[in-house]
Amino acid sequence: MTLKLISKVAGMLIGIAVIFNSCKKEEEKNNNNNQTEAAELSVANNIAETLYDDVFDVVLQDGQSNNVAGRGNSCATVTLSNTDPDTYPKTMTIDFGTGCTSTNGLTRKGKIIATLSGRIRTAGTSIAISFENYSVNDYKLEGSFSITNNSGNAGLSFTTQTTNGKLTYPGGATFYTHSGTHTLTQTGGAGTVTFLDDSFSFTGNGTTSSSAGNSLSTSIITPLVKNATCMNIVSGVEQFTYNNISGTLNFGDGSCDNLALLTIGSYQQTVLLPR
Repeated sequence: MTLKLISKVAGMLIGIAVIFNSCKKEEEKNNNNNQTEAAELSVANNIAETLYDDVFDVVLQDGQSNNVAGRGNSCATVTLSNTDPDTYPKTMTIDFGTGCTSTNGLTRKGKIIATLSGRIRTAGTSIAISFENYSVNDYKLEGSFSITNNSGNAGLSFTTQTTNGKLTYPGGATFYTHSGTHTLTQTGGAGTVTFLDDSFSFTGNGTTSSSAGNSLSTSIITPLVKNATCMNIVSGVEQFTYNNISGTLNFGDGSCDNLALLTIGSYQQTVLLPR
């Protein structure tokens, strides 16, 4: 009886060990899957934020005088619903046609349509933006984007908001939805009338979801820094959360490049920014 009992107990322990190891492997597999999904969503979120930020740059550069003068380097055809500098609201259509490549190497297609309530540099001005078959390097943007001038005595300040945004990857098979709000505060260039020497710091948050229904939330924990002389964010940290996983995207030490460091626990990946 004792041998039989020992045999039964040993068999039970082996069974429990097998189940435990199976559960552990399954848990590790799920954790790895979650990390992969979190990384993919974080990259998609950054691409969306970068390209909607690019819309901000284009609208400010092409509309800074509101009379199609000083158009920056967008290579678009810009038209206004009226050319009277004192008449508002007015609609500015920035048409890239079937594709034109700017001096900084971005190929944009389609139209950005911006309705301005007043001069861009005037406090209280709001700009409502929509898109018509618009893409940047074949990343397609949809939804609504708005810019509001909240400036005060300290310098320019803008709030940008993406509502019902949609980012479709090149080829059209992969897409993500995106919403978010950023506050941009001017940190340099306040003494000049051009946007070309401006610097801004960003704060804010957002949400990006995959076509499979997975959703990631983001929050800027160290203000992001954007200089007019560099296409990409040069420093700052964005934190993200997906299920029970959190991580960060670090944009560097201030150097102008197109790299950011993605960190999830002990996992790290260098992310190539889309412009």
